[in-house]
Amino acid sequence: MYVDPMTYAVEELANGIIIQAANDYRKAMKDLWLCPRNREARIVKRECERFFRSRYFNLLTTISGTWLMRKLKEEFETKTKKELEECTSPIIKNFRDSNMT
Repeated sequence: MYVDPMTYAVEELANGIIIQAANDYRKAMKDLWLCPRNREARIVKRECERFFRSRYFNLLTTISGTWLMRKLKEEFETKTKKELEECTSPIIKNFRDSNMT
């Protein structure tokens, strides 16, 4: 089966853009859990959410950006958040709790 190299390259680029946005979103959620007042993480999270809802995202893939965000949030709640809670030192937990207000 012949695969057009240009088509393959475009698909790989599109996949790379989406993967990077998902990784940025994961990191922003993690950073916000550790420090809820983290301004940069809030900005990155907001930009990723805007990207996942954009026409550009829909041009890159056939999956729903809303669906992807929901899956990433579920992953964070069921896996990442639990891992953070298990390995976070009491000092960081106290810092995090004091910054929740």
